[in-house]
Amino acid sequence: MFRQLKTIHYFLLATISVLVSLGLYVFTQYEVLQNSVTTIEITFNNELSKEETPIIYTSSNTESKINFKTVYKFQYKGNLKYECKLDTVNQLRKLRLYFVYPNQTVTIRSINLKSSNKVISIPLQKFKKREGINCIEQPKEIKLEILKKYGYIELPKTYIYPSDFKNTYQLILALLVLLIFVVLVFKSLKAISIKPFAIQSITISALILSIFLPHPIFNIALIVMALLNFKNIKWIDIKTQKINFIIVGFFIIYLLNNLLISKEGFREMSTIERFLPFIILSVIIPSIANRKYLILFPISAFIIGFGFLLTSIFDVYIHQNFVFLSFDFFTKYMHPVYFSYLLFFSICFIDYKYKGKAKYILEFILFVFLIFSGSKMVFLFSLIVVFINLLKNKKTALLIIPLTIIVIIFSPLKNRFKEIINQKDMTILKDSYIEKPNDSRVNGLTLRLILWREALATMNGLDYVFGKGITKDTNKLLKNRLNTLGLKHHLTFNPHNQYVDTFWRTGILGLLLLILIPLYSLKEAIKRKDKLLIQFSLFFIVVMCSESIFGRVNGVYFFTIVILLLMNTNKINEDSHIRN
Repeated sequence: MFRQLKTIHYFLLATISVLVSLGLYVFTQYEVLQNSVTTIEITFNNELSKEETPIIYTSSNTESKINFKTVYKFQYKGNLKYECKLDTVNQLRKLRLYFVYPNQTVTIRSINLKSSNKVISIPLQKFKKREGINCIEQPKEIKLEILKKYGYIELPKTYIYPSDFKNTYQLILALLVLLIFVVLVFKSLKAISIKPFAIQSITISALILSIFLPHPIFNIALIVMALLNFKNIKWIDIKTQKINFIIVGFFIIYLLNNLLISKEGFREMSTIERFLPFIILSVIIPSIANRKYLILFPISAFIIGFGFLLTSIFDVYIHQNFVFLSFDFFTKYMHPVYFSYLLFFSICFIDYKYKGKAKYILEFILFVFLIFSGSKMVFLFSLIVVFINLLKNKKTALLIIPLTIIVIIFSPLKNRFKEIINQKDMTILKDSYIEKPNDSRVNGLTLRLILWREALATMNGLDYVFGKGITKDTNKLLKNRLNTLGLKHHLTFNPHNQYVDTFWRTGILGLLLLILIPLYSLKEAIKRKDKLLIQFSLFFIVVMCSESIFGRVNGVYFFTIVILLLMNTNKINEDSHIRN
């Protein structure tokens, strides 16, 4: 009876959480229109020339992306008003204003969407999604500085209509399935034990749970943890593990490179700001390390994953398009590959710490999130972990079989694997100029090979020892080469390989220290027979081949915290410091 009541409580809590979260998502991302938009009216502060007049591209009905096949143009109607007629057959979802010519400045006084019986005024706020345009807000208007060719701004809302809610049973059934999975996770997770509720346990828990939340939450959590735990820092704890010094040394290489090698010096310290967690965490964590905090990574993965799944279910329902369950459509504000890193470690942790039915339920749900995130390498690496377990326990087949079925059915992930095994795509590597920036041969693999080649091609002489520098000047070298090659849509990309990226920026000195971090961890893991540390060290080594994992601050936080917690604690007594 008590267990039944507990399940009911879980279900009620899950239902309230789902409804509140869904309500917030719909309120912030969508706007309901009673009728299809027929006309876009924009009022400027002066009459525009042909070059200054924008054009419109939209997405409609089931489309997941902006449709560039149909262009809509404005006509001048007098009184500084410009009107654009839309296709009335389709229902507008998203709308972008494109400005074809750069080095122009226009000021918008109002943007109105007109339907058959209503006019909707769009707030002139900073547009969430824009490219190549600088927005300057003014009291009753907004000034747009066009910085590049085909710069655009996108209206902040996705538009939905009463007709989208005809078959509400589809949404209700999907939400019920989601609620069942949420309750199963609630019941399967072990009780969280981070007692005593001291400053160190609260602050490090808050930091771990904030790593994959929007900026600047994780930075605030780090600052609070550093300030409140400063008095706990002990030299004896830091010197116990060499990994602490290796990570500090890696940071110092970047700092010296910024100050001595890069031409911009103190004027441009963005990379050093992003790398500051290396030194802060290496000093703080050794004195407060405890493996019990690692459970917070799977908890974070489940909370974020269910949030993504909930919002994606609504997107799929509205658009009737399952692509909204894949890759960046699924992970929304977060890069899907970085979320995949969290999922991998969570799978390893669950595989290591749990047994029986609870283990398979939790792993299955994490794998579903991983499939939707679409990271090929992380997915395969996670399968290897489970397959090794299959050799020891045949019941693991109960997990692998349904996952295999989902992969076969789920076409977005299949398409991502197909693109890297097409040998014809490799011919693009021989092209001296790529005529079409959207060339279908540019896929995850060929793009990376081009990025590695073009980055390394900028090096010569002492660059191999000290690197090209870590500031924006170095980024411009790769940008110029990609522009000359014709990859216009990838000009802001980094090398997408941490080994290449570090070697390119800091030379052989930085590369050696980078390699030493996971290799030393692996050596210690084998010595201790620490399964979790072995898996994470190998994963660390492999994923750096396909991604510049420290190119985003989430990667700096995640990999540093996990490796420091694992290295500064002892698996034999996992709730104690390594010295015990």
